[in-house]
Amino acid sequence: MEEKLDFVLSKVKKAVSLEKIYSKIESLFSEDEGHSFQLNSEQKQEIQEILTKKVGEYEVLETPSGSYLPLYKTSFRRGRFFANRNGQGNVFVTVDYMKDGHHIVKEDCYFIDRDHTHHAIDGDVVLIESLGQDKKGSLKGTISKVISRDLNTVVGEIYRIGSQYFVKPLDKRKQGLMVAIQGEAIEGQRVAVCLEKQTSDDFYLGTISRVFNHKDDPEEDILFEAFQLGIDDQFSEESMQQVREIPQTVRPMDKVGRMDLTSWDLFTIDDVTAKDLDDALSCQRLYNGNFLVGVHIADVSNYVPFSSPLERDAFRKGTSTYLGGRVIPMLPHELSNGICSLNPNVDRLALSCVMEVTPQGKVVHSDIWQSVIHSRLKMTYDKVDDLLERGVVLPEYAPYEESLRSLNELAQVLRRNRFSQGSIEFCVPELKLHFSSDGKMNGVSLREQNQATELVEEFMLLANETVAKHLNSIQVPCLYRVHDVPNKEKLDEFLQLLQNIGCDVHHYDADTCCSSHQSLQNLVKYVSNMGMLSSVLSQKLIRCMSKAKYSDVNIGHHGLAKEDYCHFTSPIRRYPDLIIHRILKDCYFNQDQAQKKKHQWECRLPEIGLQASKMERAADEAESRVLYMKCAEYMTDHIGENYYGTVIGIGSKGLQVQLDNYIEGRVRMKNLPGEYIYYPESDSLLSLDGKDDYYIGDRLDVLVAAADKGSKTIDFKINQKIQEFKPSLLEDEHDSAKILAKNRKHNSGY
Repeated sequence: MEEKLDFVLSKVKKAVSLEKIYSKIESLFSEDEGHSFQLNSEQKQEIQEILTKKVGEYEVLETPSGSYLPLYKTSFRRGRFFANRNGQGNVFVTVDYMKDGHHIVKEDCYFIDRDHTHHAIDGDVVLIESLGQDKKGSLKGTISKVISRDLNTVVGEIYRIGSQYFVKPLDKRKQGLMVAIQGEAIEGQRVAVCLEKQTSDDFYLGTISRVFNHKDDPEEDILFEAFQLGIDDQFSEESMQQVREIPQTVRPMDKVGRMDLTSWDLFTIDDVTAKDLDDALSCQRLYNGNFLVGVHIADVSNYVPFSSPLERDAFRKGTSTYLGGRVIPMLPHELSNGICSLNPNVDRLALSCVMEVTPQGKVVHSDIWQSVIHSRLKMTYDKVDDLLERGVVLPEYAPYEESLRSLNELAQVLRRNRFSQGSIEFCVPELKLHFSSDGKMNGVSLREQNQATELVEEFMLLANETVAKHLNSIQVPCLYRVHDVPNKEKLDEFLQLLQNIGCDVHHYDADTCCSSHQSLQNLVKYVSNMGMLSSVLSQKLIRCMSKAKYSDVNIGHHGLAKEDYCHFTSPIRRYPDLIIHRILKDCYFNQDQAQKKKHQWECRLPEIGLQASKMERAADEAESRVLYMKCAEYMTDHIGENYYGTVIGIGSKGLQVQLDNYIEGRVRMKNLPGEYIYYPESDSLLSLDGKDDYYIGDRLDVLVAAADKGSKTIDFKINQKIQEFKPSLLEDEHDSAKILAKNRKHNSGY
C-alpha cells in the first residue's frame, strides 16, 4: 500500500485531500487488476496510518485543512544543522524527488543566518523554510522548528550562581545552553555532563559523568580537546560486555562458506608503531604476463553485528582519531588490535578484492570474496623503502622481494595513470609531533612520503574504486566517497592574490580550473614550484577546494578524477568502510536478497553519510586543535629564542608567521613599531611612517615573545626583515593607499 501511496504523492502538484488520495489509489488498483476497485475500511485505515507516520517523520506536510503534499514539493526542507563558532551555519538537506520515473536523492546545502536559527545548535535535525538564492547563487533558509536534538553530553567548566552549580559549555556553538548540575560540584573543574532533562529550549539538568584532570596533564589535555568535539575515548558497558563474548581466534565454524586463501603469501605494510592492521597485500605473476593483486581487508562486520552495542558506538564515533601520538579508537582495542587486526602468523577473516592487472595498470578482471587469510609478515614502511630504494633486503623480507618489486612497479604505473587522468595532489607538508616518555612534546618533523607509502596508497585507491564499480554495476545503494568541483568564487580570489604578489596567472581562470582537471592540475604544479611560497600558497589553494564527504548520491570524486569511489579498505578505523562491507554482504554476496535489502539501505545511507562526514570533520578539527595546543606548549620552553620564518598570512590584526620548523604563530599589530594599515587588495600591511611594509612570503627573523597552551597561541616579535616579496606591480597603488590613509587620519583630527 505504501508503494501506491508514494506513487500518488509523487504525481501531485498541490496538496490533496485524503478522499482524493483514496480515489487515486483506487484508480491504480483498477488499472492493475482490470476491473473497478474500491478500498475497504481496513485499507483506508492503513493509508491513514502511513500518512500519519510520514507526517511525523516530516516526509509529508499536512496543511491546516487536512490536505497532504510531499515535503520536497513545498518550500520546507528537513535537514541537519551544522553551526560554526559564530552561531550561524549550514543545514544539509537530503531531498527526494522523482525524475523520469526514477527515485532520485539529492543533497543541498542551505546557509542559515544567526538571526534565523530558532535556538538550533550544532547537530540538530531541523525543519527549514527556503528563502531562495542569494546573489552568488547560494541557497538561504530560516529554521522553522527544531525536530530533534541528539545531545546527550556537554563538556565545560563549572561555575556557581548562589548555591546552584552550572556548566559553561566550552564549545562556542553550544554556549547558548544553560546546564544546571544536580548535586555537589567544584567550581572551576572541567567536566563532562550527562544531560538528563530538558526543561526548555536551552535549559537542561544534568549530572557529572566524567571529571578531567588538570589542563597540564599531557594525557588529559588531548582527551579534553577531543571530548569537546564529541569524540569520546570510552565505550558503553554493553559494548564491553559484547567484546568479552567475542572469540579471539578464528574458529572452524567461522571459515564455512569462505574462500581459503591461507596458502597465499600475504603481508601487511604499516607504520612501525601501528597495531590496528586492517589491510594486507598479495601479488602473483600470471602466465599471460599480468599480475593477480589481492587487497585483503579485515572483516570487522563479522564481529560487529548491525544494531549491536558495538555498532552503535562505532556509528557515534564515526572514525578513529589520531591525536598527538595517541589514538582514540572507533572500536575497542580487543578488536582493533586483536581479532580484527591482520596480525602475522594467525588466521583472520577478511574481504578480499582480487584484481587481474596488466603491466599497463588496467584492471581486466576482478572479484570480491569473503575469505580466510594468514599474513606471513608485518612489514614496515621504512624497511620496505630500504628494499625498494636502496636494495637493503632483510632476511625475513627476502621471500617477498619479487612480490614487493612487482607491486612497486605497478604502483608507479597506476600513479602515472592517475595523474594523466587529472588526479590532483597537493605538496603540503604534514607535521609529525614527537613526545618524550612523560607525554610532553619535544619536537616536530615532517612525515615522509616514500615509495613504500605510495605503493600501499595506490592499491588502496584501486581497491576502493573497484568495489564501488562492482556495487554500481548491480545497481545497489552505496555510500560513496565524493568530492565536488572547486569553489569558483574562492578560486577567483586566489588567482587575484597570485596576481597581486607578482605571479603570471594569465594562463589560468577559475571557470576553466573548475571544469578541467588538467587546468587545475597545472595550477597546482605551478604553485608547488614557487619555492618558499609553495607551502603557504598550496594551503590557500586547498581552501578553494570542496571538502570530500560521504554520500549515497554519486557525484564522483573530482580530486581523484574517479567516477566511482568508496571507502572499503579501513573498517577498523572508519565507519563508512564497515558499511560498505555490510552492503557487500547484503546485496553483492547474496543477490537473492538484494532487492529486499536495497530499500533498507536507501533509507539508512543519507543519515549515515551525514554522521560519518560530521565525525570526520570533528576528527580533523581535533587534530588541528591538538597540533596548535602542543606546539604552543612546546614553545613555552623557547620564549626569548630567535627563529627564522615566513609570512604566510596577513590581516587587520597582524601577521601569521610559519617558522622554518613549521610551527606557526602571529605578530600582533600592536607589536609592530609605528602605525600600519591592512591593504586587502594585495594582502599586505603598509607602514604610514616609513618603516617596513609586510607582504606574504617575506622572510623574517623573529623572537618568541609569548606562548599560551590554553588559547593555543604563539606570539612573535620581529627582529628584522631578511628578505622581501614586494609586489612591484602594485607599488604605485600602495603609495596611493598610504597617502589616502594619512589624509583620512589628518581630517579626522586624531
